[in-house]
Amino acid sequence: MYLFKHINSSMTKRASFYFIGTLFILILGGWFVNGKYWEYYVIDRAKALGHELNDEELKYWTKNIRSYNSPNRFDADIEQFVQQDKISFPPINQFLFIGSSSIRLWDSLEEDMKPLKVINRGFVGAHIKHINRHLDKIVFPYKPKAIVFFCGSNDINGWNSPQDVFAEFEIFFDSVKKELPKTKIFAIGIQPSPSRFDQRPRQLEWNDLVNNLSKTDPNLVFVDVSTAMLSSDNKPRLELYTYDTLHMNKKGYKIWTKLVRENLKKYFPDDFL
Repeated sequence: MYLFKHINSSMTKRASFYFIGTLFILILGGWFVNGKYWEYYVIDRAKALGHELNDEELKYWTKNIRSYNSPNRFDADIEQFVQQDKISFPPINQFLFIGSSSIRLWDSLEEDMKPLKVINRGFVGAHIKHINRHLDKIVFPYKPKAIVFFCGSNDINGWNSPQDVFAEFEIFFDSVKKELPKTKIFAIGIQPSPSRFDQRPRQLEWNDLVNNLSKTDPNLVFVDVSTAMLSSDNKPRLELYTYDTLHMNKKGYKIWTKLVRENLKKYFPDDFL
């Protein structure tokens, strides 16, 4: 009888534990799905930036930041790359350019990088976490000898801290090192776009974190584009950007071309012959 009561009591406690755990997950999930998490996130990040939002501003930013940071936001875009590869798979051991819109909109990339063979896997609006989500589809299969990486500006614009964005970059870097130990990564620093120049302190903090990492690991090279894209009084050069003052025009890409080629040639001189 005692044994039966003990077993029954044990089962009751276990059932209670599972019930409480399930209830907690459901509450947390509902809190997340219904936007309460994102409200807290926006309020917290706004305070960190010295802003106090009214109810209307909180509603607006919660909706937009939630969508902006969604991990599966670009799954359809990545699937287009996958389908493209099924039709014509790029040669392996070439030069992969990956990142956000500044990579995606680099229309003259193939011409600018000749005689190198390049693969463009940029997608507009990308955060580093979106790239990390699809490494097995748009990085690892190509077995690139080098990766030219530009991403992070959208992440910071999405109210993510430089430390959190750098943590995502570390995931990218460590994952590539593990899977492709011979691949060298060239990380382009966040450029001083006029439309986001108010975010410059946080952008520079991220740049410094990546640059410092590059000084400790030979697999990583930091490419500084900021110096050439600033005027003598440290202001963005408007003539380098399109009408939206966010994306570069041909003059801006000409600077990137020069700096990226110089860095690639330093490590892969034979590929330029």
